[in-house]
Amino acid sequence: MDKSEPQSFAERFAKPAAKPRSQADQLIAKSGHLVHKIKAKDTTGRWAYYFVYVERAKEKSFLAAIEGDGIIHLEEYGRVIASCYGEEPDERTRAFLKEKYGFDV
Repeated sequence: MDKSEPQSFAERFAKPAAKPRSQADQLIAKSGHLVHKIKAKDTTGRWAYYFVYVERAKEKSFLAAIEGDGIIHLEEYGRVIASCYGEEPDERTRAFLKEKYGFDV
């Protein structure tokens, strides 16, 4: 049985390489100003946080819709990139947004 080469200290404890971002994820990461953080009740009545990427062309109608009657289908205006239940974004959601897009929430 062949012995593997011993790894250096740095190799044994280095973080694995991050996955490359898709083009869509790269665009979102560069366009943080187009990601809207929304706290709202979902259809079950629970408080939730949604992080929605809205393209510039749809932003005006999106902003008007969230000021409307209180019912909005987020997917009609953009892409929900993360969501969670609770009064504040949870640690898992924060870590996901940091890792995937470089956002500190």
